[in-house]
Amino acid sequence: MEPIVRHLDDMDWAGWPDEQVAARGKVTWKALQGVNDDEETDMVLGVARVFKDEALEAHRHLQPETYYVLSGKGKVTIEGTIYDVTPDTMVYIPGDALHQINNYDDEPLRILYLFATPHFADVIYKF
Repeated sequence: MEPIVRHLDDMDWAGWPDEQVAARGKVTWKALQGVNDDEETDMVLGVARVFKDEALEAHRHLQPETYYVLSGKGKVTIEGTIYDVTPDTMVYIPGDALHQINNYDDEPLRILYLFATPHFADVIYKF
């Protein structure tokens, strides 16, 4: 396996197709690892961004996920329990747990996300 080195600024922000934003939320992300089928890694890693009064709506997926808040303030709801998050907060989300991200602050909420699966395409979101 070869090392992978990427800089966040070199990647483009992605998001849901316009027709899915109402149900899924207006969140954008930059997938940094586990995005190409030819990458031999055991994890998916990227950065999600949620602007003020926007959300990643309630969803679940089979894989556990870990968040690490890089900047901003917001709320992460897991199975109905709301957690306030600020920079340097880590949140572990068990597999198949219903969860959501909301930003109520002026600053964009930026969260590093991590899945213990080799490819982002393996993560099937259920809204």
